[in-house]
Amino acid sequence: MTEKPKSPSRGGRPPYRPSIEDRQTVEELKFVGESDNSIARSLRIDPDTLRKHFPDELADGHAQRRKEVIGLLFRSARDGNVAALKKLEEMGRAAGGAASVKQRETRAPKLGKKEEQKAAAKAVGGKFAPPTPPKLVVDNR
Repeated sequence: MTEKPKSPSRGGRPPYRPSIEDRQTVEELKFVGESDNSIARSLRIDPDTLRKHFPDELADGHAQRRKEVIGLLFRSARDGNVAALKKLEEMGRAAGGAASVKQRETRAPKLGKKEEQKAAAKAVGGKFAPPTPPKLVVDNR
């Protein structure tokens, strides 16, 4: 009698399947600045498994959660929350909100290399300034 060859056993852990809650957890932890290793530890998976199954959350998680937080701030500010208004104003100033608009409006035209060199030569002062011409005592006309 010939024995039938056995199929290879599929022992070990089953393959990892991320849940929606796991994806939200990865985004939240990435938003607060946790490292990939600590996120993997919190999910009880290997860091390589984390990078394999959550590439979008690791790359865009911070931006997605920040967008959500800013949306909540705006909603709160519209409802009259003064703290939310102040935080949004602070975030706008930090991003250069009003200041960047003024800078764009008052920007001078860009000078070429030669014009820049001539302007720099005229502005030389102090030790390297050209000497003043001598004053004539007698006028020879």
